[in-house]
Amino acid sequence: MRNRLALLLCLGLITQCTFGSVGNREEEKLVILQNLIFFNNNQTIPIGTYLRSYDDQADDNINQFSLTSNSVVYNLSVQSSTYINWEAGTYRINPPSQVLGVSTTSSERSTAVAKTHTPYTVPLDLPADDLYGKSYAFLSAGTVSNITQFNSTMETGASFLFPNTRVSNMPLGVVAIANVSWEEIYIQMNVTRTPNTKLVTILLPQGSKVITPKCKIPIKNGRSGNVEILFSLSGLFQDRTVSGTPIRFLESLPNDSNPIIISKVSNVSLYNILQQNLQAEDIVFSFPGCFPGVER
Repeated sequence: MRNRLALLLCLGLITQCTFGSVGNREEEKLVILQNLIFFNNNQTIPIGTYLRSYDDQADDNINQFSLTSNSVVYNLSVQSSTYINWEAGTYRINPPSQVLGVSTTSSERSTAVAKTHTPYTVPLDLPADDLYGKSYAFLSAGTVSNITQFNSTMETGASFLFPNTRVSNMPLGVVAIANVSWEEIYIQMNVTRTPNTKLVTILLPQGSKVITPKCKIPIKNGRSGNVEILFSLSGLFQDRTVSGTPIRFLESLPNDSNPIIISKVSNVSLYNILQQNLQAEDIVFSFPGCFPGVER
């Protein structure tokens, strides 16, 4: 309690400072503030994570969904042989204050430099031994199959809750980014454009994706729910427009082949579209959207 009162007092004293062009007096106040925040926030708390696979079609069949490509409707049915071999999943956390980073070592505390990043968009550039320079694991390595089997619900209906997420001890603050990586993604599905159905097999090798939040996701004592990260398998195949150019995976499926195998060495143009879709912002991987009164 004393630390918090002192912190508030010190915040009031330096409110008018312009960090980055300060005199000795203001620099001293900044060091005091940094040390106060260090003592106040040098703790970690357990926070759970829900990593979900879902679609937005408000039914219990998340292995079946329809997508429209260039005005043509395609019905997709993902097979139970589909799996993801996860490598890792980690968070970077920023401190609650957007002004500065907090270090875990006395040498770094005494020489810390003011930071002005928005607290939930860019990780602070801090040493690896700093609470806010570390990465915090939420996903353990392993293969998860049948990822379209309904086993949970969310705001849009049915979802698949990945089983190997775990609680991590994270510092108080806000989520800056999440990073997921995989050894392999294998997808087998039937794609129907009436009256024809094609068997499509997709093999995507090792890769990773940085996921950025679009709103403040607090890591704090008393948090009521888990942090959520969404994985939309249907988003992987949807049409996109990049710099005015449409990118259409489903329309590009060859008419003269069945089955269709997509990999680094087969149907490479389709493989490249999927890789681009995986890396697109908020298409396949995302944090949930922001709504008033809803904790994220």
